[in-house]
Amino acid sequence: MNHIRKLVRFLAWFLALFSLGAVALAEPLPPIAVLEGKYQFEAVGFVGDCRVSLERPKNTLDLLHFRHECHQPLADKLALLNTMLEALLPDQKDRQAIRTLFVGRLVVTFPEVAQRVALAASQSSDWDHKRPSKESGYSNRFVFQLLKRQNLFPELLESLHLVGYESQVASVEKILMGKPKDLPFGSELLEQGVDPKTRIPFDAMTWFHLETLPSSGASGLSQGLSGPKQKGVLNKKKLNGK
Repeated sequence: MNHIRKLVRFLAWFLALFSLGAVALAEPLPPIAVLEGKYQFEAVGFVGDCRVSLERPKNTLDLLHFRHECHQPLADKLALLNTMLEALLPDQKDRQAIRTLFVGRLVVTFPEVAQRVALAASQSSDWDHKRPSKESGYSNRFVFQLLKRQNLFPELLESLHLVGYESQVASVEKILMGKPKDLPFGSELLEQGVDPKTRIPFDAMTWFHLETLPSSGASGLSQGLSGPKQKGVLNKKKLNGK
């Protein structure tokens, strides 16, 4: 029943975004190639000329690293992530071995979420813009607690749920801060009344902890719900010269 309730919430989220025109479904998902290199397995695709990958290091088989620096709507990014995960880990035992998803810097991989972090921080009474320079670790603790308390990743968490994972923020580091007027999404923050000159956190290198759900029968639904159809998955092959 819990699984069904979460699926219903995801459908409600998706339909709401679709009705507002927030989900772009114009382009099909790219073909995915599953490659084996000297140090890692990876699923690779291209958004235009921009390379996207989901990597599984051979020396850390419980870790996935999602690299996506391309311009693409959030819903399509999540559909691509799930498609890559299913291609890279077709075997259920391999999926059950995964415990960590690293998404790199939020402002690069999920700029929409970085904007939410900045807005939430600006509205939090716990944020003291003077403390980071005086107290080591303050900004890390603040952003981690902010992400734990506030639901700033609903689309990602629901999308991972559809491929069989319960997920939560595990850790953050290397927090970036700046004045809203200087941030990539500064105009949106200023429109919401954020002080343009007070430094706020907006980015972090972010890890998620994953737990395999008892049943992952909904695997693959995210591709049909969150984004356009994929063209195909290419056979696994070794990287040349590696």
